[in-house]
Amino acid sequence: MAQQSSDSPPRDKAPIRGRHIPKRRFTRWALYYFVIYVCLPVLAVSIAVDALLYAVMTRFFDSCYAFFCLFR
Repeated sequence: MAQQSSDSPPRDKAPIRGRHIPKRRFTRWALYYFVIYVCLPVLAVSIAVDALLYAVMTRFFDSCYAFFCLFR
């Protein structure tokens, strides 16, 4: 097993070509893209499925198991 010398810097803090690269972090832009491209599409699909479930249950089975039934 090879031993590291005690004078070498840790790998995560070592400069790359003489420049220090900061660690990744969660930014406002990351939050923006997460909301736009993950949260809103999932929410839109969920609302569409719930509306379909509401239409089918109220029209054919005379009962309701959808979230929209709470607002009826």
